[in-house]
Amino acid sequence: MAQKAAENLEELVALLKRWQDIEVQTVAQTTAVMEKTGNPLIRLVMEIIRQDSAMHKRVQQVILDSLEKQAISLTPEELGDVWDMIEKHAEMEKETIALAEKARKNCRLFAQRHLLTYLIEDEKKHDRLLGQLEDFKRNLYPYA
Repeated sequence: MAQKAAENLEELVALLKRWQDIEVQTVAQTTAVMEKTGNPLIRLVMEIIRQDSAMHKRVQQVILDSLEKQAISLTPEELGDVWDMIEKHAEMEKETIALAEKARKNCRLFAQRHLLTYLIEDEKKHDRLLGQLEDFKRNLYPYA
């Protein structure tokens, strides 16, 4: 059983490292596209992907570090110190989602509607991430 777990861990590490390599290639590729075009829409889409890929690589590195160096930890005190601020930010994210949805509803222009849809999805992603912190809080404070 322990051997199987070690093999699974080794495979996970290898997969994450390969994924990181692809993210590095993605950053280079999107940069090359941006250098070749002056079109603001293409440049914007490539910049979004480039920044997301850089962040993906960073998240993958945190996962790798937690597997190879030190486990991820979160204490009740660490979360408690900033919880009020996190809740305030969650309210702001919900407001931006509502604003973006209203803007999209009122927008009849094709490209702008698609960009607003992108923004809505990104704001919803932020809301989900904050919800995950709330899940951590519930696990730290089961009766909170």
